[in-house]
Amino acid sequence: MIDGFSGIESVHYETTDPGRDWVKDPFIAVDLDSPIDPMKSCTPNVTRLPDGGYRMYYTEFGPGRSIAESDCYIKSAISEDCVSWHKEGLRLYMHPPYATKSVLCPDVIPLPDGRYRMYYEGRRHKGKGPNVVLSALSEDGLTWEPEPGIRFGDDELSYGAPRCLYNEIGDRQLYRMYFHQQTYPMRSEPDAPNVIISAISDDGLHFEREAGVRIAKETERESSNVYAPDVIRLGDGSFRMYYAGVSVEISGGVFTAVSQDGLLWSKDPEVCVDLAGPLENGLLSEPCVIGLGDGRCRMFYEACDQDGNFRVLSATSR
Repeated sequence: MIDGFSGIESVHYETTDPGRDWVKDPFIAVDLDSPIDPMKSCTPNVTRLPDGGYRMYYTEFGPGRSIAESDCYIKSAISEDCVSWHKEGLRLYMHPPYATKSVLCPDVIPLPDGRYRMYYEGRRHKGKGPNVVLSALSEDGLTWEPEPGIRFGDDELSYGAPRCLYNEIGDRQLYRMYFHQQTYPMRSEPDAPNVIISAISDDGLHFEREAGVRIAKETERESSNVYAPDVIRLGDGSFRMYYAGVSVEISGGVFTAVSQDGLLWSKDPEVCVDLAGPLENGLLSEPCVIGLGDGRCRMFYEACDQDGNFRVLSATSR
């Protein structure tokens, strides 16, 4: 283990609970590349850089095509203040055999040996099977090499939008991954088993599903889908989750829940960050929370306007 690796505090960790009270920021984090031939920027994952500053990994679709038609890939942007972001370029592209159409929904964690691992969702071309969770390795966070095999998946359901936390039991370091499970082909009816689940691993490569469901569809605002969990371990040992919920009538919104053990979750009954304004009246989802170093946190999320343009926006905890 290298110096500076802090185990459970190294990723998805905040000393103070960000809570459910958020104020939307007046700026756009990652905007469209062009108003004429726009790209679709979504699914943000923000990490702290070792020497200060932040790096955002995000999915980009495009250009100028619907998500259903478009290949997508993972890019990155860098920021000193978590406000102004400079796009860096392509980090991970589609690859066989499990991501021949798309790579999306990245989550990057530091490893004890100084390298980085990215967990992400792989999508094959239509008719080739459901989505699976994959991984890639990097020495510097910029150049990535896909790792062989599937981290989690089967031939019946789709899995994606992973978030991985470290767990320590005695001298054992374990990995717990939260991610959503969705029907394949996708169904949005109330009886569809679209839920958030978790899996555990000794090595970060071979994951076994944990019994039960972490977040189920239990309210009208979640009647179609709950997905894209972002889980934070807090300084007192408890956990807070932010996740997206969708109903037939309302396309998205960020909801929140708390847990003492990371397995049994208690939901807040109210929406945490809701759709409002012209940039997010089509969809609001895929939350990601990072601390700002002053006791506050910033939540990044994808937002879609009524014309189908996706941007990354943000809100700040009070």
